Amino acid sequence: MRFQNSTLIVTGGASGIGRATIERALAEGAAVLAVDRDADALAALKETFKDAALEVLSGDVADADLAAKGVEIAQGMGSALKGVVTAAGISKSGQTIQGVSAEDWDEVFRVNVRGSWTWLKAALPAFEAGNGGSVVFLASQLAFGGGVTNASYIASKGAIVSLAKAAALELAPVNVRVNAVAPGAIDTPMLRRSMSLAPDEQAARARSKDRHALGRFGEAPEIASPILYLLSDEASFITGHTLLADGGWTAA
Repeated sequence: MRFQNSTLIVTGGASGIGRATIERALAEGAAVLAVDRDADALAALKETFKDAALEVLSGDVADADLAAKGVEIAQGMGSALKGVVTAAGISKSGQTIQGVSAEDWDEVFRVNVRGSWTWLKAALPAFEAGNGGSVVFLASQLAFGGGVTNASYIASKGAIVSLAKAAALELAPVNVRVNAVAPGAIDTPMLRRSMSLAPDEQAARARSKDRHALGRFGEAPEIASPILYLLSDEASFITGHTLLADGGWTAA
């Protein structure tokens, strides 16, 4: 029970990697605040785990007031706030550099980068009061290998890798570790939406699978495991690191 007597916050917690992380964290003894913009999905999550130490909060993850409220809720859940996972993210795949609008570009960075920074910043006073904490951002293998017609998303995930390094150096003196996990293509609602935009969806899925050395998409629980490892005391000497969990995508 790595997270007994600990409270965690997970953004993007209603589906995909965020939900898988919450399920695993609850099983390992954590109290969890799930944050997501999808209020209905959060309500369903709450019903599924109605007997668990789970609270939910709906809203815009880039909103500083929402983050402050979330930290306040987490601090009232009966144990110290020890970790934050920023799994919330959006993609505007299928848009070329010339074709993507400034509004879409800014929205991707607002959710993916500003959203991660916002929750890190909001949690810092609680971490400092509780003698430290751990943060895990969600990056992407595409930040290391690149890709086409999704520059806003890829650039935002590169920013996440850099943010993890910068924050780790700045916050080490107050015992706050900051890391990231960079998944490959994971079978989540976001991936399915992206694939549906391709001219030939089945061909696009096949190409993506073949790009991974393991020849398949990953599953959300396979990313929850490295997230929770980095969040836990087992990774107490790891900070400023991005762990690639990409099925061999960058090696292939």
